[in-house]
Amino acid sequence: MQRRFLPVVLFVSLIFILMHLGAVAQTQQNAPATAGGTTPPAKQSEVPLDAAVITIHGLCGNVFFPGSKQDASGSQSSAGAPDASAPLTTPNPNCETVITRQEFESLMKGINPRIDPKLARSFAAQYSETLMFARTAVEAGLDKDPTYQAVLQFKYQQALYSIFKAHVKEGANALSDAELEKFYNEHRSRYEQFALLRIHVPDTKEHTPVPGSSDPPKIDTAADEAAMKRLAIKIRAQAVAGGDFDKLQATAYKVAGATEEPPYTDLGDKWTRDTFPAEYQAVVFSMKPGQISEPIHNASGWHIIKLVSRHTVPWSEARDMTLQLIVADQANAIRKAVKGELNNQYFVSAGAHDVTDPLK
Repeated sequence: MQRRFLPVVLFVSLIFILMHLGAVAQTQQNAPATAGGTTPPAKQSEVPLDAAVITIHGLCGNVFFPGSKQDASGSQSSAGAPDASAPLTTPNPNCETVITRQEFESLMKGINPRIDPKLARSFAAQYSETLMFARTAVEAGLDKDPTYQAVLQFKYQQALYSIFKAHVKEGANALSDAELEKFYNEHRSRYEQFALLRIHVPDTKEHTPVPGSSDPPKIDTAADEAAMKRLAIKIRAQAVAGGDFDKLQATAYKVAGATEEPPYTDLGDKWTRDTFPAEYQAVVFSMKPGQISEPIHNASGWHIIKLVSRHTVPWSEARDMTLQLIVADQANAIRKAVKGELNNQYFVSAGAHDVTDPLK
């Protein structure tokens, strides 16, 4: 049972390899073929499905390859394979592991269907090395070491998470244009996009020790919060009067004594009802372009929002967005069905300046 977790380590590693190769493929897909390149796809297709495309000499036993023929003990059949008691990586010229074209292409398709066939050789080399090192880890008994069981289980869960997301995306991609357009028409409000400017005013001030003193600075949190609220109201009034958002943002951070750079005020023009923080929806969705909100408070401080523009994405440009919404809806349905709870005594609440700004 324990040994079943190790394939997941391989699987997750290979996911990252293929993600990298897929990114390379995007930059190379229009590049002309070179004389020293890999075998063209036309010749690759001439290789029989049951022909060996990877042969690892000296590697025997179960290499955890999906779909491989296995004997009753669960070990992959390989030429000259030793018995179960023999070291798994013992050099043996008569012992080899063979992976066929069908097995290899099935693995590539399962991890990244968009992988460029011209990059198959690079992936195959990485895959072979991963198998060899994984087998060495098994021989060392690392897959049975209690120290690593939680890690292996976590990797297994991560792999299932990735597989499920790919499965949901595949289902969404199988929908017809008519089905996608029907979803669009039934959820048109979710396709409205908002262009926003924002000024962030921290909740409290940052205090530094008095020069030459080893005593920590005295902090009156209540007084700080009241002062920053007054500042937010003042800055909002200046913004309504036509003040420059970048300059007002710099002022807010200077008064707060913040040591980090002020955030950008331009939040872009792609915000939707699905992506905008819930505490701001009631305010922003009722605004007209050009209006500036009253200061809105949340865990990261005060926020002054200007609605620059709002428009609904037409169906002719909304296909990819529709696929993303369908996938997100399935994921959110699972999140709503299960509720996680943290022990606040153990997981100490983040400080005011450690809270992640939901609009960054």
